[in-house]
Amino acid sequence: MDLDGHVDAGSLFGEINAVFKKYGVGKGVGFVPDGLEIKMGRAASGVCTLVYREFFTYLPPDVMELAMGNAVEFLGGLGVPRERIKRLDGGVEVTLEGDARIVYFPMLEMLIQDRGVAGNVDAALDSLKGSIRSLMELFDFAWGWDAASEVLWRSNVERLSRVIEENPGMQGEIEDIVKRHRQG
Repeated sequence: MDLDGHVDAGSLFGEINAVFKKYGVGKGVGFVPDGLEIKMGRAASGVCTLVYREFFTYLPPDVMELAMGNAVEFLGGLGVPRERIKRLDGGVEVTLEGDARIVYFPMLEMLIQDRGVAGNVDAALDSLKGSIRSLMELFDFAWGWDAASEVLWRSNVERLSRVIEENPGMQGEIEDIVKRHRQG
């Protein structure tokens, strides 16, 4: 599946909801997976492959069969080729390929594990944005090992070693910060 903006899931869900309302269907029932397995690889080119499994071990067999059929139809409607969707005992496996935005698919499933996420979507996303910004300020990211990343890494290790040597209390300060955040 190529997620270069070909499917706007928010718009898609909104339009389906409008049809439901038009015909008085109301809300459907969406089952939240109770087991998730996610494996992702990134090639040097930036193309990502994601193997995503979701399980619904709590569903009775007849409901599972119907839910699985609906899941396959839904994923197919989002553009996932049918050959990349496999039924599993108690779940489904999906293999996606594309840019890094393919992670949005399982992120949604992970976020809905929080029963209160509907009322806290903005807070959850703000927290994610803050974490990403903080990581970007803390690290210069490297997406591969080449001459430039080696120079960056070696100079960083050298600089950090020198700063720690000149400021022996630095390590303790960082350990205290970590302890404080683990307790809170």
